[in-house]
Amino acid sequence: MSTKETLESILSFLPFPLWANVSILFAGLLVVCLLIYLIIKLFGRMKKSGEPSILIVGSMNTGKSCLFYQLNEGEFVETQRSMKEQEATFAIHEKFVKDKDTKAQTKKYHFIDWPGSPSLRLRLSDFYPVTEKIVFVVDGTELDDDTFELFYKLLSAQKLKEKKIPFLVALNKSDLIDSPDVKPMEKLFNRELAQLNKTYASTSFTKEQEDETENAITQLLDESEEFLIEKLQNPIKFVKSSTKNGQIDGIIDFILN
Repeated sequence: MSTKETLESILSFLPFPLWANVSILFAGLLVVCLLIYLIIKLFGRMKKSGEPSILIVGSMNTGKSCLFYQLNEGEFVETQRSMKEQEATFAIHEKFVKDKDTKAQTKKYHFIDWPGSPSLRLRLSDFYPVTEKIVFVVDGTELDDDTFELFYKLLSAQKLKEKKIPFLVALNKSDLIDSPDVKPMEKLFNRELAQLNKTYASTSFTKEQEDETENAITQLLDESEEFLIEKLQNPIKFVKSSTKNGQIDGIIDFILN
């Protein structure tokens, strides 16, 4: 007799209510195990927050992973499209901080490089509680609607607003001949965010609903006032960068200060 047949034979002698209780108990144990797993994962993530956590995020093919490796290894690394986030704790490579003070040369940061694919953003909010700064990497020569939608979504995240997390918009690929200057890009972002703010004007949540719906996209400013980036809760700065040429001084200064 096989193991399966033996188990079925034993269970056939149990009263149905008892067998039903066993099933419920087993299901309950599975739920408890899942909760324990999630708590361990969360605790592990919170432990990492001993170092300042820098979230590197943006649309696809903007140079996020190149920046991640450059900060760590000090050189440009060709990367493939990521399907999973990368996390690592390290001090910024000495190449970029050799002229800084000792603290800047030795201070470690917890870097999170998030993939650009829209289908992989559902879990992005898991990292909001430990995030202290956000580097939003864009391809300055090729902006699309997804770039502005993602940026608006981050700015409307309740946890990020409450903590007034600072943002740096890194206009990457500045080595290309058609790369734009900072001022025109600031105006473009302001205009696009203002339009999205009108779009989401009809979406209203109570504070309790916002807390429970971290991925909800809501209005940033009341329509009755002029939309200006400077009025938002999160400080926002724009800099030009080129991970290919190692021109990331503006990003380094943002992380250090």
